[in-house]
This record gives sequence, structure tokens and C-alpha cells, in this order.
Amino acid sequence: MKKFFYLIIIIGLFSGCKSNDSNSTTLDSDDYTSKADRIKVIKKEIKSFSDFHDAEFELFNVNGFQNQTWVPGASSWDYKFAIRIDTLNISKWTSGMQEIRLNEYDDHWTKEITKQRKQNWQTNSEPRYFIRNGENVTMLVYKKEGIIFKRVINLN
Repeated sequence: MKKFFYLIIIIGLFSGCKSNDSNSTTLDSDDYTSKADRIKVIKKEIKSFSDFHDAEFELFNVNGFQNQTWVPGASSWDYKFAIRIDTLNISKWTSGMQEIRLNEYDDHWTKEITKQRKQNWQTNSEPRYFIRNGENVTMLVYKKEGIIFKRVINLN
């Protein structure tokens, strides 16, 4: 009887973890048509160092997101996002990061997250590349355009 009771509790916990969203481990900006909605959604999920004027993103979090209930466990995520900010705020986003020189960089993911509205993410300048030492965080900064592409990966 005791085992049955625990089984019911476990089933109840897992059934409560399901979101109304059919894919509760991902958030994609393609699902939001307005800039305001995209900005509102991503601001709940990332650490923001300034306001921004537009955003595109593909976020994966094995545990779901802030508006969802989940059972604690190992955390793995892959956050890819682009934001358009006031150029005066770029240093707020690069603080604590190290600029590196790269001859080649696979920027396929940046094109993928912006393909729905690529006209909003046109760049003419060369990006600057940043990393956070000891973490899997990379950032491409188009200073002239005020565009930042950031990727944060955690595999635990």
C-alpha cells in the first residue's frame, strides 16, 4: 500500500510538470509576431544588462522556463539570441568577457535565429568576438549596428 501511495505521488508530480505548450523545453521567437512580445518573453529568461529594441531567440532548457512548473534535476540549456540595443550600452553586455580574435567563426546559428525577420538584423560592419572564461558563453557584437548575438550553453 505504501508503494502504491508513493507511485501516485510520483505520477501526480510528473503530470503537473506538463505545460500547456506542446514543446515546453523550447522557446522560439518565430512564435511571436510583435517586437514587444519577443522582448517580454526573452527578458524573463535571460540576464539583461540594458533595455533592448528587438530580439530573436531559440532557447532550449531541459527543465522548461520560468512560467512552467518542473521537477528539479540536472540542468542543460542552449540559449541562442540576438538583441538590438543602444550602442552606448554595449560595454554593459561585454563587461567580464574577453575579446578574442578569430579568422573564422561558424555563425550559422545567428542566421538561423534571424531568418524569419532577417531584414531587421542586417549588418555591414565586422563583428567583435567575446567569450567568458571558464564558461561556454560566446558573443558576437556588431557595435555600429547595436546588434549582439549571444550563445550560452550548459550541459550538466
